[in-house]
Amino acid sequence: MQFQHHSIADGVNLYACETDKFKTVTMKVFIQQELSKDYASATALLSMILPRGSKKYPTTLELAQQMENLYGAAIGSDVMKVGERQILEFYFDMVDPQLLVDGDKILAQGFSTFWDLLTDTRRSDHGFHPDYFMQEQQNLKRLVDGLINEKRSYAIQRAISHMCPQEPFGLYKYGDQDSITALQNHDVYAYYQSVLCQNPMDIFLVGPNLEKWVGQISERSFNRQPVKSLAANSNKRVDKPTEVQERRDVSQAILVMGYRTEQTYTSDEYYSLVVCNGILGAFPHSKLFVNVREKANLAYYVGSGLEGSKGLITISAGIEGDQYEKAVDIISKQVIALQQGDISEDELIRTKKGLISGIQSMNDSATSVIDRNVLGVIHGKLRSTEEVTQAIAAVTLGQVQAVARGIELDTVYFLSNGKGDNE
Repeated sequence: MQFQHHSIADGVNLYACETDKFKTVTMKVFIQQELSKDYASATALLSMILPRGSKKYPTTLELAQQMENLYGAAIGSDVMKVGERQILEFYFDMVDPQLLVDGDKILAQGFSTFWDLLTDTRRSDHGFHPDYFMQEQQNLKRLVDGLINEKRSYAIQRAISHMCPQEPFGLYKYGDQDSITALQNHDVYAYYQSVLCQNPMDIFLVGPNLEKWVGQISERSFNRQPVKSLAANSNKRVDKPTEVQERRDVSQAILVMGYRTEQTYTSDEYYSLVVCNGILGAFPHSKLFVNVREKANLAYYVGSGLEGSKGLITISAGIEGDQYEKAVDIISKQVIALQQGDISEDELIRTKKGLISGIQSMNDSATSVIDRNVLGVIHGKLRSTEEVTQAIAAVTLGQVQAVARGIELDTVYFLSNGKGDNE
């Protein structure tokens, strides 16, 4: 699926994908910000406050009634962490107005409802509506506190924070408790206004009959100032691996091993790294699953993930607490096997087939189509599905081994059972 690019205003870009595959129109707006301790919590809070209500639909009930009037339209928001960018994400989905009586009227109402939530929020003399600010500030605190209840996510985030202590990537996408507590209504509102005026904004549309949607967006007044320039991802090489052990009240120990690579999303050999990670731990036939879980019977689960913006690979495994050293040893041997070219043709073929199938299946969902392409926009390298699948299909065993040689262990993090937080 191809996106057509339209430049709307300074730093505002629209990407429209015309397709009859879906009978709905899906819109996502992404506003980019540098990931930083100063703004992470404020940015996350904006994603929670803005959907609460606009000047026209100030309450949850009134907004819900309007969504019903729009034939069950849906609205949502969140923040994403893409490398060292924190992305405000706003979502809107409604039935194709061309299928409705008074379709043009419904289209205008739908777009205006969504856009008002983003740009004409309910406010007071102090900034945001005080009840909304206070409630969502507390909700954000609970969200950050709740990370400990998702033990695997908690362990990965803790490993990343130790892996990147002096890099923005080490920050949690929702910020931290102290920063959230320190937020003041008027300051966050002023920040909200500056973000709308200065930060890069990318608008994605997927669906049929998009000409009028493009027109609705293009006619808006964006009141933009010169677009803010955002810093590129920082890169660091490994001096020597760090080992961190933390004790919590957990029923299952979790091991996370963080690696740095020499490739990122914009690198020529990026898809060789994607295939390398697939062979390592993305599938049931991958080396980690076969050797750590099945043969050694060490892990309840094990797998690897690639963060392409930073070029980081994280391996996580749920193990018994007394199997730490054995698990680290066997996992390390799987990385060494890749570096030595110990890769079978069957592993390569099955991995490429699995990756290509996953990429192609993303075309079955409008949101997945958008989410895959927004990574290309953020990195200035928009690639079609065909380009990606061809790149993956062309990867050779030699290329996989070459990128594997650039993989270096940075951090070993181990979360095990015990009282208190001892590192």
